[in-house]
Amino acid sequence: MQFNRSTAQVKTSSVVILILVTIATLLGGIWFFKHDAKLKKECTYKTTAVVSDIKKSSSSDDDTYAPVYTYEYEGKEYTVSSNVYSSKLKMHKGDTVEFYLKPSDPKTYYCPKETSGKFFGIILLIVSGLCLICTGFSIKSLINSKRYDSGY
Repeated sequence: MQFNRSTAQVKTSSVVILILVTIATLLGGIWFFKHDAKLKKECTYKTTAVVSDIKKSSSSDDDTYAPVYTYEYEGKEYTVSSNVYSSKLKMHKGDTVEFYLKPSDPKTYYCPKETSGKFFGIILLIVSGLCLICTGFSIKSLINSKRYDSGY
């Protein structure tokens, strides 16, 4: 195999892109876990919420669903919509769920049944690990190509 400057530039560019993707997916995975942990820490008031409605979002591919929760805190009723959409209807109107809210901001909550943040965090960390492995092989290939070209 003939090693030339353009081959080296392509391989170097590929390594740089892989490193950037690795860093981005790693940071994204860490963010999901930290956000989840922050909500668990801040949302200390335990209560029960009722699924008062189900939001439906339709697209050309699929319908997705998200629960709307209603709960009471200090004599006031609150209704919040989940940002966690799922293609499967996991909760139904009238279901009750364990619910934790932030006393200083009762509309901020943590619901243990909502697991998509953990799921996305795990997926991003797996992708990051795979990118790291590919980066290692790409760097090794680049180094071997340079050694081959220089006669070592």
